[in-house]
Amino acid sequence: MISIKGHEGPMRATTPLSARGSAERRRPRAPLRNSLPAAYLRKMLELAAERGVDPAELLVGSRLTLELLDNPNLRVMARDAAYVMRRTVELSGDAGLGMEFGLRTIPNAHGYLGYAAMSCRTLRDSLSLVMSYVHLRQRDVSLHLLEQGDIAILEARDTHDLGPWRHLIHESILIGLSRMSGFMLGEAQPEFELWFDWPEPEYYQRFRGRIPQVRYSMPAVQLRLPSAYLERRLVTADQVAVREATEQIQREAATANLSEVTLLERVRGELARAGNGYPSLEQVASHLFMSGRTLKRKLGEHGVGFQELLDDARQRDAMRMLADPDIDIQRIAAALGYQDPPSFTRAFRRWTGTTPSQAREALLRRD
Repeated sequence: MISIKGHEGPMRATTPLSARGSAERRRPRAPLRNSLPAAYLRKMLELAAERGVDPAELLVGSRLTLELLDNPNLRVMARDAAYVMRRTVELSGDAGLGMEFGLRTIPNAHGYLGYAAMSCRTLRDSLSLVMSYVHLRQRDVSLHLLEQGDIAILEARDTHDLGPWRHLIHESILIGLSRMSGFMLGEAQPEFELWFDWPEPEYYQRFRGRIPQVRYSMPAVQLRLPSAYLERRLVTADQVAVREATEQIQREAATANLSEVTLLERVRGELARAGNGYPSLEQVASHLFMSGRTLKRKLGEHGVGFQELLDDARQRDAMRMLADPDIDIQRIAAALGYQDPPSFTRAFRRWTGTTPSQAREALLRRD
């Protein structure tokens, strides 16, 4: 999905060196900045044309042209993509474009990441790969896989203030992921449920029946599915293809400007709770290819400590579990790594100024 981080205006499009002549390929390769496959923009232009908007009109004021976007190897700077997205919504007057974009998105629209994801052995493997490299396609939302009993949850969390485009971005990402997952599982209508944390919009009725069941005004933005799906073998699995596509993704990640992928964003992603609890500072540092001492120093430069980020993760997970009345406080405390409920209660009161029981009552009243 189009990323809007830093969307103050259009910038130039860039083409990967792999698409250029051999002499140019021998030059030192510049870091790949926050850019996206041109396929995302082409899909947006298609949607605009269906709504009576001249695609060329959407590019006015940018450095993009229709001819440039025909290049299958083109990568577009995220700011250019955001500029076109804004014009598409404004000129079409269609606030539901995010849902339509998600419905039209197929795995190969994401380039090698899509090919790798659809070639994985199981849905769990596929989602894990997407979560690891989603920052190469957009930087607005981070993805976190959680499991609560027989329910698996893919939660989308804002990485910065998304402003008026928040609903469109989340709708496009989650609906796109649900469509892609159903395609890989070989099911046209899998047992998925979408949660959004805003009231039901008017345009939702146009999409009812085309997307999974939706619940609005929920405590988080999530794609929920039976956990048994995670171990299902994908109908698109291909051991050779996943290895080759993953190698390409790793090369892309190696050329990315890591400083542009916010360190705090990466650490928060690593702290997404799974069945084995939360990783330690050293484990997170290892995944980010640095020492624990280096990670601690870098976090300090951002004015935050590892324990603070861990507490943030625990608080988010606590609120999510408290929203489920079938999970008792003792189980929540254990899942979050506390030895007993009183310890969890003290920590929760420190975070929120209230007790877990009081927070649960408020959440259930809200439903």
